[in-house]
Amino acid sequence: MKKLLPIVAIFSCCSAYAQNPIDNYTTSTNTYTEIGTGLGSPVDLDFVPGRPGELWVLNRESTGGSFHIFFNAGKSNQVMQFRRDSHNDHFMARCVAFCFGDKDYFGTAQDVLNTSPGSTFMGPALWNSDTSIFASMHQSDWDPSMPLGSHIDMLHQSPHGMGIAHDNANVYWYFDGYNSNIVKFDFATPHGVGEDDHSDGRVHRYTDISVKKVLNQPSHMVLDKQNKWLYLVDGGNKKVMRLNTATGNVGQDLPPIDEPLAEYKEVTGATYETVVSGMNKPVGIDYRKDRLLVSDVTTGDIMIYNTTSMPAQLVGTIHTGGPGVMGVRIDNDNKIWYVNNTTKKVYRIDNPKVAAVHDMPPAKTVSFSIYPNPASTVLNISIADVNVSSKADIAIFDMTGRRMFTATADQPITSVNTQAWAKGIYNVVLTTNGSSVSSQVVIK
Repeated sequence: MKKLLPIVAIFSCCSAYAQNPIDNYTTSTNTYTEIGTGLGSPVDLDFVPGRPGELWVLNRESTGGSFHIFFNAGKSNQVMQFRRDSHNDHFMARCVAFCFGDKDYFGTAQDVLNTSPGSTFMGPALWNSDTSIFASMHQSDWDPSMPLGSHIDMLHQSPHGMGIAHDNANVYWYFDGYNSNIVKFDFATPHGVGEDDHSDGRVHRYTDISVKKVLNQPSHMVLDKQNKWLYLVDGGNKKVMRLNTATGNVGQDLPPIDEPLAEYKEVTGATYETVVSGMNKPVGIDYRKDRLLVSDVTTGDIMIYNTTSMPAQLVGTIHTGGPGVMGVRIDNDNKIWYVNNTTKKVYRIDNPKVAAVHDMPPAKTVSFSIYPNPASTVLNISIADVNVSSKADIAIFDMTGRRMFTATADQPITSVNTQAWAKGIYNVVLTTNGSSVSSQVVIK
C-alpha cells in the first residue's frame, strides 16, 4: 500500500445542507491511500457482507472477467489473491459490474450480446464467494465431461448488462443495455456449482422504463433497501434515475428466449424519476443515509448529492486528481473506496472529520441450538423467542451452495427430515429480528 499526501484543494461545494458525516469529504482535507496496484482493468468493487476487510475488485477483460481479492484490505497484514474462473468467457463475459447479496453469493453483469455471433443468450450470473468454490471447483477448458466451471446459476433474456444491484435473497436488479429496460431477476434456488438448470428462474421486465447504454461505459446501480429506491446510472442519457421497487403492476406474460422459466412477466406503471440530469460520463454509484455518490470516468470526480428532495442537490465534489474513476463504495466506517481504470489501482479516501456511523443498530444475539449434530434422519433447530409475531427464516445449504431446505418458523423448534440427504457438511442460516447467524451441521 502507498499512502499519498493529504490534499486540501481537492473539493468544491455548494449550498449548506443538514450535516451528514459524508459531507466532510467535500469541505476538509482528504488523504488518499493506494490499496492495490497493477489491477488489469478494474471497473467495480464491493465488500463481502459479514467478512470485515474482504474487498473484491472486478476486472473487465477482453472476453471475460476476473477478480483481485484483498483480505484485511488497507491494513498492514493485507494479502491479495487473483481469481479467474475457467468458464469466465461466458458466465462473466466482459463483466462490468457485480454486487454481493445474501449467503456469500454475488451477481455479475455481462456487457456482451453473446459469445456466439447473432445470439442474444446472455444475462446475469450468480456465484459463491467461498474461495474454495469460486474459480476453484470444476475448472477446465470447457471439458464436455465436466460441469461448467464454478458459477452457481445464470439467467438470460438481457444482453449487454451494464449494472446490477441486490434486492433480497437471490433477487437482483439489472440494467439491460440491449433492450434498454430495467429487469428484476430472481434466481430462486441456485442450480449448483457448474450446472445448467434455469427453469425455476423468475424475470420481471419493466417495459415502460427506458435506459440507454454507452459502449464500454458501465452504468452501475445501488438499492436503498430501507426505502425501496433503486438508484441507477443511465449513462446514455447522462442521468441518474431512481425506481421505486415497491411500485408497478405485473401484467402479461412475455415469451422467454432459449430457456424455460418459472415466470417471465411485463411490469408497468412503476414510479420512476430523475435524480440528477445533465451529467458528463457517470459510471459508479453508492448510497448511504440520504447521500448519493456518483463517479465520473472522464474527470475522475466523485459527486455527493443530498437525496432528501428531488431532483437531488449537489452537496459537493471530490476531485480525485485524474480521469478513470469507475466503481465507488462507502464502507461501514464511512470511508470511500474507488477503482481507477486508467491508473489500474484501487484507492481509499480518509477524512479525520468523518466518523463511523453504521446504518443499523448493533445486531441482537440470536440464541439457538441445532441437534443432534451429527444427524442422520432428523435435524432439530431450536430458536429462542420465536412465535407467530416474531418469526425466523431458516435456510440450509450444501457445500456447493444448493439450497436444501427453507422455511419460516413461528414455533421455537423446527424439525427437518434429512433422511434423503447425502453425507457431508451443511450450512444453516437463521435470520430473525434483523439479525443473522450461521452454523454448520454434519449429516452422517
